Parts: sequence; structure tokens; C-alpha cells
Amino acid sequence: MLARFVTATAVGLALVAAAGTASAQTRIAVGEQSGSTLNAQSPKLADGSSYECWVVETNGQPITIDLMSGFFDTFLVVGTGRDCGDNMTALAADDDSGDNTNARVSGTFNEPRLLIRANAFNAGEGGNYWVKVTAGVVESETAQGSMDALPVVENEWGTDPYVCAGAYRAMPELRQYLTRYGNVSSIDYAERNRRVSSRLSPAQEGSADFMSSAFVLSTLNGFIDDLPQQVSDYLTALADCDRANGFTPVTRFR
Repeated sequence: MLARFVTATAVGLALVAAAGTASAQTRIAVGEQSGSTLNAQSPKLADGSSYECWVVETNGQPITIDLMSGFFDTFLVVGTGRDCGDNMTALAADDDSGDNTNARVSGTFNEPRLLIRANAFNAGEGGNYWVKVTAGVVESETAQGSMDALPVVENEWGTDPYVCAGAYRAMPELRQYLTRYGNVSSIDYAERNRRVSSRLSPAQEGSADFMSSAFVLSTLNGFIDDLPQQVSDYLTALADCDRANGFTPVTRFR
């Protein structure tokens, strides 16, 4: 469920600053999840695609690395070298083994220190993304329901304005995965976010951003690890927020 997910990953929710040069590297530990943004200032490969460089100390243990984004087609490269540029020595690479356009690499590497290239598959693409490093083979919870018949869950988050603003702010990263459900594709969530956010205090603004990150991470992981209940968690919170704020709710998502 979303509550357990956020408790386990709250430390890794903050977005890190985007790398400004090819030599910039962001550390991530096994068991952590963090994110950044590919933009015009990100380093470029020879093919013009943007990337950022991460480094993880594995000590030779089996690991699984996920690269996730709702904004661009991800391309994940794991290897060694001084940096993640064109001269990086690739040990493994993947385009879409995670889910949809998300990438995943899993295995045991003899190198104690690995570079992770978070790369857009195509030149000109970019946006927010997340990197997750898991020890061993990912063991999914027993799935409830299916992606075509989402289970009924209870909203554990309530409908406070900062929760609802966070739910609406998460939609740009999640919409491409959720248009199959009910009337999601016809709703202007940016306008709903604007109306709800107008009631937030400065302190609640930060809480809304945190909730947005939590919803994005949990829902993306639901698709990647085939956990329909996590997708239903988000849509249920969204529907309850719609009703609490007098909006037409998202419907028929089960």
C-alpha cells in the first residue's frame, strides 16, 4: 500500500540537483530511490541525447536498477569508467524491460563500484525521472486484482488540500499510464491543482510537493512491479479529492 511505500522510501524522495557537466556524479546507495531532471543543461552524448551520471557501491552483491520516467523514453546503461559519457565501458544496458518505456537492469557485477547512466533514448527528450537500486532480485508483493480490474482500496491519505494538490500535481508524470482508466484523459488536472493550491499556505506547498513525489513513485512502481493495488491507491485518492472539492471525479477505473 502507498503508506508502507512512503514510510520505506521517504528519505530518498527529494529531487537531487541536475548534473551540469559530464563529470558530475550523484551517489545512490543500494536500497535507495532518488530522482532528478534531464534538461537543456544536462550533458549530451554524441547522438545528442541527454544523460546524467549516478554511482553506486555494490560490493559485488546482486542488484536491480530501475530507471523510470513519465516524460521520456528511458535508456539505462550500467558500466565502469571515469564518467558516464561516450567513453564509458558498458556492462549492461536496457531500454524498456521495466514497464512501458521504463528500463531495468538486474544482475551480479564483479565491479564494486558501478556507474549508472540515466539516459533519454532520443535526442531532445527530457523531464523528471527516478532511479531505484534494489538489493538482489525484486520480490513483488502478492498482487491484488489486475491492471485491467484494479482492486478496491481505502483512501489512507484523506482529502486535506495539500494531499489533493499533490495528487493533481502528480498527474503530468502519470497520465500516459492512466489514460486507459475511466475519464482520466478528459480531466484538466492542471486547473484542479491551480484551484486547490490557491488555498495552501507556504508550509503546505512543500507538503504538496512531497505528496506529489510520493504518488508518482508509488504508482510507477505499481506498474513496474505489477502491483495493481498501488495504482488503485492513487486513483482512489484522486477520486476522493475530486469529490471533496466539488469536481467531477475520476470514474470507472476498476
